[in-house]
Amino acid sequence: MSSEKIVPPPVKWAQRTDLLYVDIAAECKDIDFKFTEDSMHFKGVDSSSNQKYDVTLNFFSKINPEKILTKNNSRVYEFVIYKKQESAEYWPKLTNDKNKLHFLKVDFNKWKNEGSDDENEGGGAGFDNLDLFSKLNSMDGSNKPSFDDFEDEEDSDDEDLPKLSSEQDDEEEKKTE
Repeated sequence: MSSEKIVPPPVKWAQRTDLLYVDIAAECKDIDFKFTEDSMHFKGVDSSSNQKYDVTLNFFSKINPEKILTKNNSRVYEFVIYKKQESAEYWPKLTNDKNKLHFLKVDFNKWKNEGSDDENEGGGAGFDNLDLFSKLNSMDGSNKPSFDDFEDEEDSDDEDLPKLSSEQDDEEEKKTE
């Protein structure tokens, strides 16, 4: 594969009602990016293979190019992009392209469904374990789970296990000596 060929870098995205998350997974040098109301342009050269990356994303709707947060994690460039209309609905897709872009994927770690209660609480798609445990602990006595119905029988797995063959051979050798 020729390093002179210019390809788009892997891009992941997620959204909220007021903003977009766009992550570009490329460890690059000579980086250049630019935002307009309608698009984002990213250009760079891979640090290890010298592969040239270049991509322009034409957004589905308008963004606020003055309100962009960036973070470089050496291997991933993270962008938080605010939509022009802060109370806008979810976009059906990131770009206005008619064809599916092979390098563009949804970031399910940051994705929140439209209208979910915890939509404006940070990234991540799992349960907040502390909140779940606090709900369990706050239940009154009648709703708490009971483990009294489990019998205290000895499990068949608790029986003594036979010795391994090498242990038996060692014991037999000691007896014959």
